[in-house]
Amino acid sequence: DILWDIGYAKTWAQAFDLIPNLYQERPPLDDFLAWRDLRVMDEVHWYGWFIDYWMEEGLLRDIFTHKLTNHEHWNMLMQPTVYSRSEQEAAFDLLVGNQDIGYHFDPGCEYNVTGGCRPIKILSAELLVRNETGPAENRKIAKVLTDHEGMAEWVIEEEVWECIWTELIINRKGLKTFLDRDGLTEVDYNFSEEMLEAMLQELDRLIDKYR
Repeated sequence: DILWDIGYAKTWAQAFDLIPNLYQERPPLDDFLAWRDLRVMDEVHWYGWFIDYWMEEGLLRDIFTHKLTNHEHWNMLMQPTVYSRSEQEAAFDLLVGNQDIGYHFDPGCEYNVTGGCRPIKILSAELLVRNETGPAENRKIAKVLTDHEGMAEWVIEEEVWECIWTELIINRKGLKTFLDRDGLTEVDYNFSEEMLEAMLQELDRLIDKYR
């Protein structure tokens, strides 16, 4: 995880100084297990919350309950290094609770994101790096850029799209990526039955909601 790479930096300056550490190696198993037991159940909620955010065009929801929330509570959610989960949960009960608060949206979607916070294309990092599916996934990225006003004029010719993918993914030219990590492999890391069950429940919730 890139947070491990940069020593769980708390500021931009700290993270910037540790950029050379990105994708050098995979975390030792003890470090992974410590993170897993402390954070992974929260990460499951964040995964679904992130998808909800974009699918619902920036609608404000609580991370852990997925209930609607307001701007005051949302601002606390956006500062996870300042407010702990227990503080965020207590704030939700105090500021929102069981009130009918209506719909509130992230103002950044209106002022900072062209076209608003809505998904344009679903992409898969796993498919992007596989020999059989990578060129087609890469093509999806190129098509999005080609269809985007202001970006299309900077997109290179279609006949070299696959060449770029080959050079970056197969020949590993350019900046390091997660493919370049040394050490342990993904199968060396594991999760408890409880964690896997929570992941499946969150996936089922999302599938049922957006099918």
